[in-house]
This record gives sequence, structure tokens and C-alpha cells, in this order.
Amino acid sequence: MTSTLPSSLDGVSEQLDVSLQQVQDFIDNDLLSGSEAMKPLLDYAAQFQGKRLRAMTVLLIANGFGKLKQQHVHVAAYVEMIHAATLMHDDLLDSASQRRSLDCVHVKWGSHAAVLLGDWMYSSAFGSATFMDDQTASRVLADATKRVCRGEIEQNLSRGNFNLSAEDYLSHIDGKTAALFDAAAFLAAHYAGASPKDCQSMSSFGLLAGRAFQIADDLLDVAGDEGVVGKSLGTDLGNGKLTLPLMRLRDNLSETEATQLEKMFGDEKNCDANLAAMWPEAWAITAEQTRGELRGYIDSAVSHLDCLPDSDYANVLRDITYFLGDREL
Repeated sequence: MTSTLPSSLDGVSEQLDVSLQQVQDFIDNDLLSGSEAMKPLLDYAAQFQGKRLRAMTVLLIANGFGKLKQQHVHVAAYVEMIHAATLMHDDLLDSASQRRSLDCVHVKWGSHAAVLLGDWMYSSAFGSATFMDDQTASRVLADATKRVCRGEIEQNLSRGNFNLSAEDYLSHIDGKTAALFDAAAFLAAHYAGASPKDCQSMSSFGLLAGRAFQIADDLLDVAGDEGVVGKSLGTDLGNGKLTLPLMRLRDNLSETEATQLEKMFGDEKNCDANLAAMWPEAWAITAEQTRGELRGYIDSAVSHLDCLPDSDYANVLRDITYFLGDREL
């Protein structure tokens, strides 16, 4: 392989086009083959496919160890299906209205359909994983899903808690977002025949990268542009979810200003509040602090990629991680 791998997501997708198409074919033909009555709902849900970052992570790590196998195609499909299921549930829990610039499933089809379709998609992926010769995937994905659910449950129970600690916040996002990246990276290394030490290194990469991606999303939720991002923003403040940027803003405000922010916290009519305009100096400090913290997690994440034998694939993973973890608002 040449050393001219592109760093953009589109470029990486082109490099992995054949493998990604195999992943998509497996999803379409094996995992999403529902009844005729379900077809309109499944077709609609299929429009929400995003960057396929988790699938690319699996394929890039497998290639990095030089041993891309059919098991990797299946694992990549499973993590994408599980991720899609969690998004449907997340959108409903967050009262989000749009994703990928389309009405969310619960908006278009109702909350019952969104919950049940998410459950069905997870069951389809996990059921297929149990038929693999090596049961590592089913065990790891079951554990990852438990961690995702625990993170979501704990975050939901903490709604309205304006005094949430950074440690609790990290625990929540390590479950709800990072756990699936952790599982994807670990399984990619495992099925490539990597050593236990290298599998653990990939697990650490996935966990820390997933943590950074969630912090970046939380920053976008506060100060992003819905027209650019393509999904509902401002839901964290209105839903009473104290994310890292809101936490840092709270700590950078005066006592009087922090009290004002607390009064806005958990009130849905404040979803469109422009916090940067309300407190420009405090927000500038907050944004820089938050970016500094997520960059620290990115740096820690990519340090675990040194064990990949193919440095070209390691470099692409580094580029993607920096790109997604440090997106411009």
C-alpha cells in the first residue's frame, strides 16, 4: 500500500470502498431483511446512515494488522446496526426532531415504532453474531450494549442535576458512546490475530477516541449550526443534561450568572439560547478549555496506534480521529 492515503473521510471511504460495500450488502441482505410490512419503515431508517465511522474503524485496524477477514465485515456491520439502534432511542429520549436533515424516526413514525425498530435492529445484529464460530464478538458486543444502556440510564437519572461532576459525566459518555468504539476496535484487532496486548491497545484507542467524539458533539450541541450539522442542536441545555461545555461554562461564570444559567437549565424553551452571545468572555474561555480537554483525549487515543504494523493505516486512523474530534463549529 502506498503512503498517500487521503485523510478526509470521503477519501478513506474510497480507499475502503470494496470492504464498505461488503458491509453494506451484509446489512441490507442479512440484517435488515424484515417483513414486507416493515419495509417502508426500514427504507426510511436506511436514510440515516452517516459516516460509517465505526465500520471504517474496524476495517482500518484490520488492514493495519494486515489481516482483513470476513469476520471483520460482519463485526463492522454489527457495530453499525447497534449504533443505529441507539440513535433511534437517543433521538426519542432527547426529543430531537431531525437527524441527517430528516425527521427523526419517532417524529415520522411515532415513538412506539422508534423504540421497537431500535430493539429489532439490535436483536438482528446480536442474533447474527451468536452464529459466528468464535463467540468473542457476541460476548464483547453484549457487554458493550450493557455499558451503553447503563450510560444512558445514569445520564437520564442525572437530568436536572446542575452540580454533576466531571467524573460522572465521563462515566456516562464512556458508556453511551465510547463503549461501542472500544468494542469495535478490540474486535478488529482480535479477529486480525493480534496479541492480547495489542488488542488492549486498540480497546484503549477506541475508548478514548469515542470519549473525544462525544465531547465534540456536546460542544456542537451548545454552539453549532443546525444547518451545517444536520441534526437538532441545543437539546442538552433544554433537557437538563449537564455536558462538559455546560459544566465548564457554569464554573467560568460569576455566582449571579451561574444562577441565571441554572434557571435556564432543563427548560425546553431555552434550546435556542445563544450562550456565547449572553456571556462572550466566559464562553470563549469555556470553548478553549473544552477543546483543550478533548484534544488531550485525542492525543492519548492516537498514542495507542503505534502497535499497528502498517503505519499508513495508523496514520489514516490518526487523521480521522483528529478531524472528527476537533471539528470546527
